Amino acid sequence: MKQYNATSKKWIVLLMLFIFCWSVFLPAAYADEAPQKVMIITVDDAVELGLSSYLERNIKAAEDAGADLIILELDTPGGRVDAAQDIKRVLYSTGIKTVALVKDQALSAGAYIAMCCDQIAMMPGSTLGDAEMLVNGERADEKYLGPWREEFAAIAEDKGRNPEIAKAFVDRDIAIEGIVEKDKLLTLTPQRALELGMADTIVENREALLTWLGADEAELLYSEMNGAEKITRFITHPNVAPVLLAVGILCLVFEFLVPGIGVLAVAGILLLALYFGGHMIAGMASWFALLLFLAGIILCVLEILIPGFGIFALGGIGCIVGSIFLTTPDMATALKYLAIVLLIMVVAAPILLKLFSKSKVFDRLLVRERLTTEDGYVAGRKEQAAYIGRYGTAATTLRPAGTVELDDGTRIDVVTAGEFIQKGEAVQVVRKDGTWLIVEKRRTQE
Repeated sequence: MKQYNATSKKWIVLLMLFIFCWSVFLPAAYADEAPQKVMIITVDDAVELGLSSYLERNIKAAEDAGADLIILELDTPGGRVDAAQDIKRVLYSTGIKTVALVKDQALSAGAYIAMCCDQIAMMPGSTLGDAEMLVNGERADEKYLGPWREEFAAIAEDKGRNPEIAKAFVDRDIAIEGIVEKDKLLTLTPQRALELGMADTIVENREALLTWLGADEAELLYSEMNGAEKITRFITHPNVAPVLLAVGILCLVFEFLVPGIGVLAVAGILLLALYFGGHMIAGMASWFALLLFLAGIILCVLEILIPGFGIFALGGIGCIVGSIFLTTPDMATALKYLAIVLLIMVVAAPILLKLFSKSKVFDRLLVRERLTTEDGYVAGRKEQAAYIGRYGTAATTLRPAGTVELDDGTRIDVVTAGEFIQKGEAVQVVRKDGTWLIVEKRRTQE
């Protein structure tokens, strides 16, 4: 009887222990399988440095909200390697499970981001891979390619994927029988990625993924891009940035060539500030790039003020081109920016000159002087030599060309030897050069 009681007590203790474990650990396991809060973060367009701060801020928001899962919805052709590596740091620093949903393409740096997630889901028609590193539009040498390839392999090992297949994303010299031939970069379709273990599932849409994750009833949190991030991403977009740059330069050129239009100077400075400021905020440019650009503008101005040398112009153009290269991720992008800038300048400049010359608004901004014979203006050709030695006053700002009113009221077209003369300053006609009369600031009067 005592033995029976001891056995009964033993079974009762075991039963209570089982009930305790079931009540404690089963809900926890169920919670892992069925997330209660899911953060949806959209990652589209090019991968650039501004994307890292956007991800970091939203992952921090997910942590603060107590999210159980983060889904990165990817649709990107790639971008900067340094930006992708910074995003890896952000993803690896969070304790929340991450899932990449490849909606269309996750190529190059986009593939790298997907590989950094704990799980990968792909939608029909999407692609994953093609992550060869390019430097100045060309395939990187082994010095850069090697570490990038091994980093893919290390991430694949960490996430339980095939490291050799991950290397084939990066290096076209890798051949894997039945998977990829030598001299071809590996890019996977959803079905092939699933077969090779590089993707975990194929889903039709986000809702299907949530069902697969057991998160049908989860509260969905959505990433938000603040105003500064929106502006920065817009400004640094490859199709917007060169237009800002070209129009900004065009405004400054018009302001200098056509005196009296302060609004163009303001517009030019504002556009260029947006271009360089946006790239600096995104981490794509430094103060040196801005200073190099300003040095280029100053040198070009000097060339206009002191014509005939060409050295300032060459130096200025070199500085401007160099500053553009410093705000772009590679040679190909820089050349694209330069081509767009030149195209806009060549097409827009003559059109604007023609339109402005007939515009009443332009007349109001410019406050032109009408130089008629009734007002004493003489165009002058043969009689120009008669004006040498005469004194007068600058009727317009001379930078370096403009109009001078002589002591007797006659107005003539003149040009300085390179100096800048304000309207109203006393001048003297010193010589004739071709069809131009050359003037200097008045220093002595006979």
